[in-house]
Amino acid sequence: MHTGREVSTRALGAVMGTDACHHYAQGTSGARILAALDPLDGADVAHLAAATGLHRTTVRRRVDKLVEYGLAEEADGLVYLPRHLAGDEGLRPDPDQLEHVALARGTAGLGERRRKRHGDQRRFYRQWLTARSQHAVERRRSPRPRLRLVPEGVVDESTGELRDTAWRGWIIDDPYRPTWPDDGSPEAVCG
Repeated sequence: MHTGREVSTRALGAVMGTDACHHYAQGTSGARILAALDPLDGADVAHLAAATGLHRTTVRRRVDKLVEYGLAEEADGLVYLPRHLAGDEGLRPDPDQLEHVALARGTAGLGERRRKRHGDQRRFYRQWLTARSQHAVERRRSPRPRLRLVPEGVVDESTGELRDTAWRGWIIDDPYRPTWPDDGSPEAVCG
């Protein structure tokens, strides 16, 4: 029995994207266990739990499912990778068998739908970002109109005479920026 067992990341990557390892089928746990199996050197549940970082109960349940669907073999308390799934460097997934497992578990096509949904979400997010940045540019291009502080009609346009006595003493040459004279004199200065 091999005690220094590790999960092959190459093997894990080969099966993770398949519908057979979708959440509702074998799941990530099943994929991790499958990637840790060897066709010649069997492992018991305790060693698989240590190699995968999964709880022993989870490993036991997943091993039972892997055996049920022909993705693992169990003999004398040890779990093996079936010879038809073994390659030169460990797991060599059989696409037909993985498709059969996905069909049996009802997960066939879920991976493609998930990839499409995620692609759509990325596209909508990029569109949202583009629209948001365009909106920010438009806001910068069209500044707010200046606030006129001196209402129209305070000064007679033809004579320059002050009509509203409330503005007496203010310098109102610029109706957007009236000022009070600095010298402190209360004289009315009108534009």
